Amino acid sequence: MAKRIKMEGDERFSGVFTDLEAIRQGVLESGQLAELTGTDDCDVVVAFDKYGCGNTAEPAIFIKIESAEDFDVDDGRLDDFEDFVVSRISDASLEWSLEVKELLGDDRLVVLLINGDEC
Repeated sequence: MAKRIKMEGDERFSGVFTDLEAIRQGVLESGQLAELTGTDDCDVVVAFDKYGCGNTAEPAIFIKIESAEDFDVDDGRLDDFEDFVVSRISDASLEWSLEVKELLGDDRLVVLLINGDEC
């Protein structure tokens, strides 16, 4: 049975939380998210978890976009945004311990959610 990644309260992941928040702030400050959604009333959360059920669950990076307004964007722009966030995670992970990297998983899926719906 696949276990959820329990990062909260685990000191080993404190640097990961700090980096994910810095990535979030960087995305917001860059204006890239507002440009993508067409509104300043938006937010993004980046998190590690498992995707799937039971034994088929795989390590994943979740990029959760919340926007007060519905928006329509082509897949290419979504892919570019996803690549931007994942590249920031990759850069940050160079500083994480080997133990933390192993716990988070090597080959992670990327799951993009917009207002709770998977894209």
